Amino acid sequence: MRLALAASWWFGVGVGIASLFWLAHAFSFQDAMPPWLGWIAVALLSAYTALYWALALGLAHAVTRKASGISFAVHASAGFMIAEWLRGIVLTGFPWNPLASIWLDAPHVAQGAAVIGGLGLSGVTILLCGLIAAVTRGDSLRPLIATIGIITAWLAFPQKGTVADTSIPISVVQGNISQSDKWRPGEADAQLMKYMALTKAPLSNAPRLIFWPEAAITEPLDIDLALRRQATSALSAQDLLFTGAIGTTENKGLTNSVFVLDADGAILVRYDKAHLVPFGEYLPFSNILGRLGMSRLVPGNTDFIAGPGPRTLNIRKLRAGVSICYEIIFPAAVIDPENRPAFLFNPSNDAWFGFGGPQQHLAQARLRAIEEGLPIIRATPTGETAVIRSDGSIAARLPAHQAGRLDAFLPSPADPTQYSLWGNAIPLGAGIIVIAIAGLRRLRRNHRA
Repeated sequence: MRLALAASWWFGVGVGIASLFWLAHAFSFQDAMPPWLGWIAVALLSAYTALYWALALGLAHAVTRKASGISFAVHASAGFMIAEWLRGIVLTGFPWNPLASIWLDAPHVAQGAAVIGGLGLSGVTILLCGLIAAVTRGDSLRPLIATIGIITAWLAFPQKGTVADTSIPISVVQGNISQSDKWRPGEADAQLMKYMALTKAPLSNAPRLIFWPEAAITEPLDIDLALRRQATSALSAQDLLFTGAIGTTENKGLTNSVFVLDADGAILVRYDKAHLVPFGEYLPFSNILGRLGMSRLVPGNTDFIAGPGPRTLNIRKLRAGVSICYEIIFPAAVIDPENRPAFLFNPSNDAWFGFGGPQQHLAQARLRAIEEGLPIIRATPTGETAVIRSDGSIAARLPAHQAGRLDAFLPSPADPTQYSLWGNAIPLGAGIIVIAIAGLRRLRRNHRA
């Protein structure tokens, strides 16, 4: 057991450091947080996420001691799905970089997420790895036969065709505004003018949906009509602007919000981010950590106020869901299931994270598109800005660190997927049942002994 826990934990640490290195870059934008602290944060977060690898493999070892390699593979898969689900909810959750992301360049495999989600697809990946490991150790031919059987069945599973795009024109704007400039005093007007210039109407007069990134406007938008009218002066008469901006609450708190504005600057609907980023949008345990010199990575000392959660915005016969930045990484928590939207808008600010983080963030948005059967419009200030179809494929994409605008047509939603109806019940239920049966068998054997 000690060997199983140690090996899996150290492996998890290595995976964490290799894939979370971009987090250190975020510490270079806050004077109160020295840059070297970022690498400590990477190491600590990697050590924490590695605990879930240790939990998964340790649990499998505990219930399959002295069993065959194929048995260990099955139970490692089950334990991994349970551990990954816990990683997504404990301490507000951090389900970043699910293992299922590796299949996005193999669309036939990735489409399985529409049934069993990224959680289930990650479990299948562990199962295949375990079976291959059993084959290389020469346990028997059974793991090889099982591996071939699973791959054959997966490839034979019928795939849905790509749904045709709608006729609704969209424009997604990327301002290429770096994080070091974003909150600099006196820069707000110049940045707004840049977004307006990139938004300027094309030759076609068809009404557009226009998307700006998270916090494209860094002032409270709901209390400033003049600012709203200035922002929408680049719109044609029937255009709608979806923009990230700061909002206010009745108690004078601040929110990270998306506002939908018409060409006159009127607020049609609004969404306030619900799943806030620890240390980014609020400082957890602020009474303790504040005294130790810790602060948020975002400038300012006021924590953001969380909104009520996923909701569908009904605008001119359109049904839009919104997941701001970090919210898109939480499976089965991005839409209102009682009022399914036709698409998701995912404004984000990935300028914090240099190289690595934005690409991983885009991959997770693609997984959500497959799981929910919904297109996702992703707007960021420096990349990765993209239009994602409901099958997870990328319809259009802007190069990173380049100002520009994507002009495309709004992709259509697919029919509700099995995952959108059942969420994690299928993979998590399967994992719990497999581990529970193995545990009961082990207890029975011990009792007989």
